[in-house]
Amino acid sequence: MKKILILSWAALLSCALSAQHETLFGRARDIGAFGGPIVEMGLNNDLNTAVGGGGAIVIDNFFIGGYGVGSVDFDALIENEEIEQIELGHGGFWLGYAFPSYKVIHLYGSGRIGWGGVGIDLSDNPNFPQDVDNVFVLTPELGLELNLTRWFRVGATYGYRFVKGVNEDLGYYKADSFDGSMLNLTFRFGWFGWHRDNY
Repeated sequence: MKKILILSWAALLSCALSAQHETLFGRARDIGAFGGPIVEMGLNNDLNTAVGGGGAIVIDNFFIGGYGVGSVDFDALIENEEIEQIELGHGGFWLGYAFPSYKVIHLYGSGRIGWGGVGIDLSDNPNFPQDVDNVFVLTPELGLELNLTRWFRVGATYGYRFVKGVNEDLGYYKADSFDGSMLNLTFRFGWFGWHRDNY
């Protein structure tokens, strides 16, 4: 009986030692990371070009990271002679998906979820910015991405920028002045993993 008990415990211990916990990174075939610039070009609603950058961790076809974008000179929005410049800046989380990412051209989509501010430069006050509104910004996008090399990818997408929290009581702009359609270019430099079935 003792021998059976010892053998049973030994078998259980052996199974326990050989068992592995499933983890997000442990089950992923491709793991990497990237960073690079982001360019947003407004298509309507008097939106101008915004530039910034971001970086993320890649897990298979999915990535998660952070970004920061800023834009200035919303000239078309300026109707008050007291205003010299309007600025919008925001940053936060960046989530995306590319499928199938190992193909030369593939689908690419992402969503940037951030917080920031709208600042106004008044001509009679040298301190910039003035009258800052704290805003929430959501920018979903969808398009195509091109793998130029294993470490460099370029994405072209159509997106829409939602900006909430703009204070229109000051009379400088409307609450939806910073909302609108965007053409986005994303340049991703980094390591995107090794696709075992194709390389």
